[in-house]
Amino acid sequence: MTPEEFFMYLIIALVIITPIGARLYRRLTLNRTTRMLREQLNQSQGNRSTATPPEPPR
Repeated sequence: MTPEEFFMYLIIALVIITPIGARLYRRLTLNRTTRMLREQLNQSQGNRSTATPPEPPR
């Protein structure tokens, strides 16, 4: 394999693999962040209900 072929295949592979990797990473971090936010929201709602009742609407 000549150096030209090597770099041609390398560039083709990077052009295909990099966007797929970026999408997978974004999806994994989005799922992880969503799960963490939901857990924090559930904890804060649990703490709020035991502390003081919310004010009635005026």
